[in-house]
Amino acid sequence: MSQLPTPVSRRRIILKHVLVNVVLVVLLVLLGAWCYSEGKTYKITLGNSAFTGRDGLEYPALEAVEVFIDREEPVFLLEDDSASGKAMGKKHTMEIRLLDENDKPIESRRIQFTIAELGEELEINVAEFWLRAK
Repeated sequence: MSQLPTPVSRRRIILKHVLVNVVLVVLLVLLGAWCYSEGKTYKITLGNSAFTGRDGLEYPALEAVEVFIDREEPVFLLEDDSASGKAMGKKHTMEIRLLDENDKPIESRRIQFTIAELGEELEINVAEFWLRAK
């Protein structure tokens, strides 16, 4: 005959099962929160307008640009134009292509940014980021 567990060992077994289940639930909740945070898509406003730099000088808007955020579909902007783009996650790479009168790329610059840098309004001045990407 097999031995039946004593009441003390039975309690330990039940406690171990409960503890394992609690740890698994906590891990699943943390995994879900991380996936939500990393996979969230943000709608970003892209503007191409003149701005005043930190040095106090006035910088003009770019004549015509194409903006790629994380190699997604490009956003075409003319001078003093604005549009929206999307970015998924927290860290991003933006490529800005300066275009000539035939809409052919003349020069291209890349810059990395995070959603936290943009603040609550999620606005990017492309001309300012172009200058920063030098």
